[in-house]
Amino acid sequence: PHQESEPEDSAALYYHLTHDELIRKILDQDSELRSRREQLRDLENYIDHLLVQIMETSPAILQVPAGKSKTAKR
Repeated sequence: PHQESEPEDSAALYYHLTHDELIRKILDQDSELRSRREQLRDLENYIDHLLVQIMETSPAILQVPAGKSKTAKR
């Protein structure tokens, strides 16, 4: 099981950094977050488009057979 580190432990990783280094790190993290959000949006659009194509050409493959669980088992 993954346990999150204590906030004090996480903060300790940054005590040695200067103000400018902290700002740079924040800007880098912000840029990475924006990039990941854009990737997520692109993937969502791709899936939406894919589902539309499936619904138009072969909607039967999206149907869940009677008696099957609605949630995927992993």
